[in-house]
Amino acid sequence: MSDFQPQHFKPGTAPAPHGGGILIVYGEPGVGKTQFCVETADVGTPLYYCNFDRDAAHLLKKYKGEGGIYYQDFMALTKAQAEACLDKLEGMKNAAMSTGKGVFVLDNFAHCYEIVQLAKVDQGKSGPLGYGPVNLWLRDFMLGLERAGIWCLITAPAKEIWITVVNPNTGNKTGQATGLYDPDGWKHADYHIVGSVWLYTNQPIGAERQPKSTPSSGDTEMPVNYPETVYKAQIVESKKRPSAKGMIVKSPTLAKILKLMGESV
Repeated sequence: MSDFQPQHFKPGTAPAPHGGGILIVYGEPGVGKTQFCVETADVGTPLYYCNFDRDAAHLLKKYKGEGGIYYQDFMALTKAQAEACLDKLEGMKNAAMSTGKGVFVLDNFAHCYEIVQLAKVDQGKSGPLGYGPVNLWLRDFMLGLERAGIWCLITAPAKEIWITVVNPNTGNKTGQATGLYDPDGWKHADYHIVGSVWLYTNQPIGAERQPKSTPSSGDTEMPVNYPETVYKAQIVESKKRPSAKGMIVKSPTLAKILKLMGESV
């Protein structure tokens, strides 16, 4: 017989709360999702950064947390390459779980999903049955990090961009085959996330402040009254503290967001 004994708590008591969870960070391309994820040392260190997007070296060098950054690029065009990527992802997850602390980032989850799909989808089945192994792998991957007390941040483009694609023959919008919100795609985020945030700025996406030349000196100066770039985040979903839904945070950080959502930091 097993000698296993479950934990017992008296009425009115419960296990001690701990940090860790899955947070989705939305935003238009170039708005600063990666920068938001890099500035997380006040929540947990080290940083485990899985890059499925363009090069982010210029942002990662700004990380100041203890233990530095564990970094890996991921790209796959074939099933064998995708399977190799999943092996490396498992290795990074195991390293993080063995440490039991830090922040784990899946930067550009749309591409991450494509790689998992390439490696795991069952071509012999259609619809949800074919995507079952994909969904289970991702669920177990991220929930393992959560249960180890690690924050898993997923960056994603705008829902409006990701959720639909226009059929060129009919003009109708349909679910995108590799989208997080596709009916046959991965839906576990909706059930297991602690929340989601939308990042935005008061400047046009990708725009930089334009200097004004001063011909006499050859120097440059900013135009008078040129507005400073202001970064904001809106809490779109908050599972533990629903009253936080809709809140707007100026100069957002992960620590600010989690505290407003009632999560342990």
